Amino acid sequence: MGKSEYNECKTLPGESEQPQIILDAEAIYGLLIRAEVMMSKVDRVRYANRAIEQILDVIREFILAYDFEDDREMHLKRMCANVAVFLRTMRIIAERNVICIMPRYDTATPDMLKHELMERMARLDEGVTRWKKSIMKKRRVRGTTGIEG
Repeated sequence: MGKSEYNECKTLPGESEQPQIILDAEAIYGLLIRAEVMMSKVDRVRYANRAIEQILDVIREFILAYDFEDDREMHLKRMCANVAVFLRTMRIIAERNVICIMPRYDTATPDMLKHELMERMARLDEGVTRWKKSIMKKRRVRGTTGIEG
């Protein structure tokens, strides 16, 4: 297994640790897998596969950032970009009401699943935005004063 399973990674200067990001991303991944059965076959091919790939990219970059400390900042920037793309894909899925078929073997309704997805996406977006702002704020302070802090 990777280092992220066992070791605490040193944070970048000014970075506040956001483990909630990975928890939300993994929860969204599970919800998207459940949502597949609530979509038509065409919508699964068009939207579900794409959304699942995108959230896996977010998870991948987060794990790489914590496994490879030398390239950490680059992977976290990629993760932020992947989250932005994923949120836009999910916005299209919501606008077109793609998750709409009542499943046979799941107790959750499409509306319940959509609500839970939207909550997790909001938390993911908030966590990534907070992380990004904390890094940028420290960068500006360090750049103007020349002091690391």
